[in-house]
Amino acid sequence: MFVLNQNCFSNKEGIYYSCPWIEHGLVFFPSKITMCCFCGSKKDEYAVLQENFDGNNFNIERIFEIKDKFRKFQKKGKIHVNCKNCLSLKSDAWDERNYIDAVYISHWTTCNSKCSYCFSIQNPDEFKFKQYHVLEIIKNLFEKGILKRNSKILFGGGEPALLDEFEALIDFLLDNGFQDIRVHSSGISYIPCLEKGLKEGKIHLTISVDSSSRETYKKIKNVDCYDVVRSNIRKYASSKMKNGEANVSAKYIIIPSVNDTKEELENWLISNKNDGLSYTILDIEENWYTQNKNNIPSHIYELLKYAQQRSVELGTHFELYERIGSLFY
Repeated sequence: MFVLNQNCFSNKEGIYYSCPWIEHGLVFFPSKITMCCFCGSKKDEYAVLQENFDGNNFNIERIFEIKDKFRKFQKKGKIHVNCKNCLSLKSDAWDERNYIDAVYISHWTTCNSKCSYCFSIQNPDEFKFKQYHVLEIIKNLFEKGILKRNSKILFGGGEPALLDEFEALIDFLLDNGFQDIRVHSSGISYIPCLEKGLKEGKIHLTISVDSSSRETYKKIKNVDCYDVVRSNIRKYASSKMKNGEANVSAKYIIIPSVNDTKEELENWLISNKNDGLSYTILDIEENWYTQNKNNIPSHIYELLKYAQQRSVELGTHFELYERIGSLFY
């Protein structure tokens, strides 16, 4: 349902509120294609572009029709009720041509860890789908000029390295000059096909470690793989770019009452530095954040400031994902 929102109304011709995913994004979710990555659960199926999707009968024309429907409402100052307060929503002169420049491959069908914060673990009945293939779709969109070479390509949703066609997808993207590929991985399995892209700076690999000890890792991940993950991080970090940096980050999701101590965070930062990483990336557990976003304890803010300060001291890039970034800035 679209509703009038005075904060999203613009009197300027060609200027309206939207977001990059609504305009030019595709997300391959379990059994469906959506236009953004914030509508994966049943209660938020407002931006579904194709339902009951199994890799067949891909319909790009229908997808563009739905995107255009959103544009027409947004030009009138109306937004979908589930887009309200979305951090990606902004006023801009959007390019209304039909093309794709952001793809998120997020199957949620296979993983080698059982993270306590994972949506699929918390909602197992929604994730009993078979893996489907998208390589031929990606190839076709690229050959037709619909998928741009400068597109952002993301992999996540479980462990993408376990997807049947993951290596073939990476090879195709690299061979055809895609420059902005981000892979989210558990780090439990080493993925040799990423080495070339890491060295060339075309791939950024993010591994969720969320801890600095085997004990905390087991509590969060429900698997005993901390030492293996740290070993694989060091291997990935050895694939440095020409500037000497490693395009690899170890992500830390703050989970209050589990890993929200300065000691745990400090040891994680030091481990990252010792393993040759060049990035500090933080996030916060989604369910906790949703319940507490209007009453965030002061020690969470203190942790963020501490991580930023230590990141500067250690010479690493500091990055916050959108949810936690809204607290910091």
